[in-house]
Amino acid sequence: MVKLPTQVKSKLKTTSRSEKAAILDVGLSEKAVKKRLSKAQKATLAMRNQLWPDVTNEDLWLRNDRDGFTTIPRTMPLFMELIADVSKRVTSGKSVPAGKAYLVLWCRVFDEGLVKIEVEAAAAMEAGYIGERNVTTWREHLRVLKELGFIDFAAGLAGPCQFVLLLNPYHAVKALQKKGWVQQGAYTALYQRAQEIRATDFDDENFE
Repeated sequence: MVKLPTQVKSKLKTTSRSEKAAILDVGLSEKAVKKRLSKAQKATLAMRNQLWPDVTNEDLWLRNDRDGFTTIPRTMPLFMELIADVSKRVTSGKSVPAGKAYLVLWCRVFDEGLVKIEVEAAAAMEAGYIGERNVTTWREHLRVLKELGFIDFAAGLAGPCQFVLLLNPYHAVKALQKKGWVQQGAYTALYQRAQEIRATDFDDENFE
C-alpha cells in the first residue's frame, strides 16, 4: 500500500474526486497530480470556458464526479457500424443492427468482462427492441455477435444467454478481416482511429 505524505493526506479532504482518484491510484504528490491534470485538460477546459463561460462542472455530467459510468472503447461507433455490415455474413444476407445489443452489453459490463443478464426484456428494451418479439430479437442479435467473434454466452436460470463474455473487439475485427468479410475502408478507418487513441490491440503479438 502506498504511504502518502502528510500534505497529500490533508489535500484529500478538500480536493475533487478526480484529483483524489489520481492521487490514490498512482501515489502522486499534489504538485504532480495538478501538473498531470493540467497537461491533459488545459486546452479543452480553455476552449470550453471560451465558448461557454457561464457553465460550471455542476452543469455537466463528469464521470470523475458522478456515479453510474462505465468504460468502453472510443471506437465503439465504428464497431457498431462494422457489425451491422458484417452481420450479413452470418444471416440470410440481411444486415441486422446487432451493434445496438453490443452497446447495451458494454454499458452493463464491469472490469471482469462478464455481463449477467437477469431480465432479458429489460436489456432488449435498452437496445430498442420492443413488441412481442423483443426477447427473440435480443437473443438473435446475441447469436450474431457470437458468430462474429465479439462475444460468447452461456445459459443460466434466467435464460439461454444469461452470462455474456465480452471478447476483445479489435481481435474480432482482425479475424473477420482475415476472412475477407470486412470492407477495406471500414478496416482502415478503425485502424486509423485506433492509432489516434493509442490502442495497440491490432498489434497484439499474442493474437495472430
